[in-house]
Amino acid sequence: IALVGQPNVGKSSVFNDLTGQAQYVSNWPGKTSEPKAGNCDAQGRSVQVIDLPGTYSLGANSTEERMVRDFLIHQQPDVVALIVNATALERNLYLLAELLALPVKIVLGLNMVDIATQQGIIIEPHVLEAALGLSVIPLNASRSQGVEELIQASVCLAAQPYGYVPNRPEIRADHRDVLEELQRLITPFVPQPYPVDWTALKLLEGDRQITEMLHPLLGEQWPAVHDILMQHEDAVLAIAGGRYEWIARMMRAAVTQPRAGQLTLTDRIDRVATHPLWGMLILVGILGLLFWLTYALGTPLQTWLDVHLVQAGSLWAQAQMQAAPPWLTGLLVNGMIAGVGTVLTLLPVLLIF
Repeated sequence: IALVGQPNVGKSSVFNDLTGQAQYVSNWPGKTSEPKAGNCDAQGRSVQVIDLPGTYSLGANSTEERMVRDFLIHQQPDVVALIVNATALERNLYLLAELLALPVKIVLGLNMVDIATQQGIIIEPHVLEAALGLSVIPLNASRSQGVEELIQASVCLAAQPYGYVPNRPEIRADHRDVLEELQRLITPFVPQPYPVDWTALKLLEGDRQITEMLHPLLGEQWPAVHDILMQHEDAVLAIAGGRYEWIARMMRAAVTQPRAGQLTLTDRIDRVATHPLWGMLILVGILGLLFWLTYALGTPLQTWLDVHLVQAGSLWAQAQMQAAPPWLTGLLVNGMIAGVGTVLTLLPVLLIF
């Protein structure tokens, strides 16, 4: 099972909760990158979980993007568990739209549902599941809620060779014939394991890596393909437009946004705390309170430790070591007790601060 998601959606929390201490560095041929991997048990099966880097898309514009899509194409995991941020679902669904163009089975982990609810965003997981045509599991990864259900749904999906029919986004109607023509031209030349429909889509998007891969393979067909690409340089807008239309339908079906002008508790706090004047006064007040507490509580504790620990300890040690050599007495009294003790007397101030 491959864990995929945008940065900061809680994907690593899910991975850590699933694998615990059974983690190791993964590797696969031809790649220098080493994503994390781990093992867990689910429904009597041993499951290998791969934590792929966070990525916003499946383009070829960054190392993370290339790594994730190369892994999905070449390693072909049984299931992709896509973790999304419920508070920014519309943005996260774009990555799902790209994943659905690949022949992988997907389970959607809807993380941070509790925070979305606090912000007035109401998501109906069952409605979203019906609209997408794939399993949607609500999560609170920071509290390990829903993680077990996510792995169980993934194992069930991996065990079912049929019945997985997701609702995939389509390119806008004005460019569908172009995409079909492109597929017809490149089909005999697309190397395994690249899917032909996905390769044609990326070629039409202007993906540099796919274009460089196919150029020498197409041979005499390249001029015809190149002409299509030149005549339809705006196709990337048709592809993105089709995805955003699909996202809009999903959002309308399952998500209720807060009313215009509705303020959450965070909004009310932010109105004051980030105000150019009141925010600065609050900052000064908090810092003043912090320093006051540090010295009001820390200084008496520091004095108490100095009197009862350092000074009393030094006197006791001197009394016990009257017959000892002066160098040994100095080492213990002036070095260890006075030296280490002075550091310890600073702890109340440091810890409170």
